[in-house]
Amino acid sequence: MGLEGVYKEFIEIIKLPDDENKEKAMKSFFDKLNTMQMPEYFNWASEVFEGIHVQERGDQTALLWANLDTGETKKFSYEGFSAEGNKLVNYLRASGVNQGDSFYMMLPLLPEIWFSTFATIKGGFIGVPTATTMTVRDLEYRFKVYPPVAILADENSAKAIDEALSNVGVEAKVKIVIGERSGWSNYDDVRKESSEAEPGKTKWNDVVFSFFTSGTTGLPKRVAHTATSYPLGHLMTATIINVQPGDVHNNLSAPGWAKYAWSTFFSPLSVGATTTGFYYAGRLDGEKYLQAIQDYKVNTFCAPPTAWRLFMLVDLKKFEFSALRDVVSAGEPLNPELYEQWKKYTETEIRDFYGQTESTAMIGNPPCTKVGKSYRDPLVDQHSCMT
Repeated sequence: MGLEGVYKEFIEIIKLPDDENKEKAMKSFFDKLNTMQMPEYFNWASEVFEGIHVQERGDQTALLWANLDTGETKKFSYEGFSAEGNKLVNYLRASGVNQGDSFYMMLPLLPEIWFSTFATIKGGFIGVPTATTMTVRDLEYRFKVYPPVAILADENSAKAIDEALSNVGVEAKVKIVIGERSGWSNYDDVRKESSEAEPGKTKWNDVVFSFFTSGTTGLPKRVAHTATSYPLGHLMTATIINVQPGDVHNNLSAPGWAKYAWSTFFSPLSVGATTTGFYYAGRLDGEKYLQAIQDYKVNTFCAPPTAWRLFMLVDLKKFEFSALRDVVSAGEPLNPELYEQWKKYTETEIRDFYGQTESTAMIGNPPCTKVGKSYRDPLVDQHSCMT
């Protein structure tokens, strides 16, 4: 079974009614996936995103982005999303960035964070997602451990990056900024490139992402993921979320951490759903965010417990969530009172799940099971490593 066939089979299974038949089909699917021989080469961006979704649903919206502060919105079809990502691949290559080179991405939730994640995979670069909350000291540590070849950042992050690079005596080959900064290329230059790009010839076990953990115990650890570990592993994440083709999905998560890759990128875009990004500056406004969930008719919604607690302070009776079907939480346990209050006003259950940067969703409650069950995280033992 080739990997294109794997994704097509999964898409058909995820569309099944949430009953015992779906549960059995999922178990059989993951049993095969856990034991199958990987092909020598695999590129998710070209073989799945473009090979399946651009071909079959090129006009469908892949990304719906909204600025909750200004009301500005942007939409990108699967075909348009691919074109934007390919332009960045071409720009990086023209700037001397090669397959296997490190590419730091330090952006808030702007459309370009999706395109740069896609470009990482398509070009075979090694993406280093970096949260915009990183201090100069945090960046110095990362640049010492894993020096950057290419960097993409917003104006605020670019200032801290320049200081950190100077302090550790490291120079990046190319620096691209959303906005303006001396010594940096403007992202507008990227948009001038061709919208078609040849995919990198990545082997199944080539590293394409290098995350840093949050450093809960000791210093942050570098976690490497391959061309197959996250693209394939997040089929389990998609199972637990229950995101399906044509759905509108939202994940309340900041770029730079693994959860963005899990739920904002791979899960919806692997099955042909619409992923959404609701940008806001400053603190989360629970009322504005829930209004967006209503207005953009979100079907599947993922948020951390801190957000759920904030949402409980909002008058839930004022919203109409008829489009909402599946709701999930991750990060820490939810208290029963919160669960019951959300269910009372929305008629949806918050289903909990668990995973790590080093893995994908390992334990959760898919809606096709009566009782939450533990699933082995597909392929992660073979395809990711922590250094």
